[in-house]
Amino acid sequence: MKLRTDGVTWQDVDGELVILDMESSVYLTTNVSGALLAKSLREDRTMADLVSALSAEYGIDAMIAERDAQAFVQRLREKKLLLED
Repeated sequence: MKLRTDGVTWQDVDGELVILDMESSVYLTTNVSGALLAKSLREDRTMADLVSALSAEYGIDAMIAERDAQAFVQRLREKKLLLED
């Protein structure tokens, strides 16, 4: 899975992101951990990749990282900002 790039732009504001789908005028704001995940998703990544990134960056338990990564990916799906195989 990875972030859509067609018609999508983002702005980094103090480590957080505002992601805007210019075609549908839908936007998503992230906190710093969401920004880490979104930036990771510029490339094709698995859920395990995202969990590892959160665990490594913030030193959190893998179960917590997985819960947070799944919640973030779900928000991207709801906003139609994610490309999946």
